This record gives sequence, structure tokens and C-alpha cells, in this order.
Amino acid sequence: MNKKSQTKSNTGDEPDNISRRNFLQGSLKALTALAAIELGAAGLLFLRARSLDGEYGGIMTVGKVEDFTPGSVVEYEDGNFFLVRVEDGGFMAVYRRCPHLGCTVQWVAKKQKFFCPCHAASFDPYGEFENQPVARALDTFKVFFEDDMVKVDTSQMRTREHHSAQDISYQS
Repeated sequence: MNKKSQTKSNTGDEPDNISRRNFLQGSLKALTALAAIELGAAGLLFLRARSLDGEYGGIMTVGKVEDFTPGSVVEYEDGNFFLVRVEDGGFMAVYRRCPHLGCTVQWVAKKQKFFCPCHAASFDPYGEFENQPVARALDTFKVFFEDDMVKVDTSQMRTREHHSAQDISYQS
């Protein structure tokens, strides 16, 4: 045999043999790239603004004005707020998160107070803090009215130090 016939041509006429190691490395790189793409897409979906009508981050229509009795507190889990109808007929939308650690506060009707389960802080029906370690009132959302319907804009939270009369919205 001559030397020419023993050497393999690498001109593309013959397929290259892929070693098991190269195949596994290539597969691992492809799977890693696929996982990164999936995680990135999932992260974008999770972080995107949920500003659709009727969801937290948008405007929610919660009901007719006459559906809420004075002195009532109704929780809206999808909107992350409590709608408070005060005794004189006004409305407040109080954010469900404690300003101290971000825990979800709960309304206890029997005591007419909001309570934070993380550190036993309490808030009056207007969201005003009553004890430490909390140093400010619960945040609120804007409440407005259209055609006798109560609407809450959850796209912008209003931070407040203490409760004031401007936190209450009245139908004209």
C-alpha cells in the first residue's frame, strides 16, 4: 500500500467520527442554552406588569356604590387591597401589605382592626398603625366612581405616614 491511500481525506466526502466526549459536551451545551432560554422567558412573564383591567396593577371595578354598607370592609385578593366603606359613606382602598416587612395583613371583623401576622402589629379601620414596630399607616390606592360603580386604581400605591381625611373618596 502506498502512503497516499492510507491517509483519510477530510474534504467532506467522508463523515467525521464524533467521539462520545464531544457528543456529550455538545448536548450539554445545547441543554444549558435551552434551560437559559426557558428561565429567561419564565422570568419575563413573571416580572411583566399585570396591568390588565380587573387585575392588580390596573383599574378594577369592584361593584355598585349601594352594594357596600357603611362600616364594611371587603377583601379583594386579586387586587391586593381591602375596600373600606367608612360610616359617613366614603370609600378607601387599603393595601394588604404591612409597611414594616411586607407581610399580608388580615382584617379581623370582630375586633374591627387589621392585623399583621408577622409581628402582631395592628391597624385601625383606616389603616392607621397602633403599635410598634410599624412606624406608618397602611398604603392606599385611589378610589373613584363612574356611573354609580366603585373603581380602584391599583397601578399606583399611595404611601402615607398617617391617615388623613384626603384618603377617603366620596361620590359626587
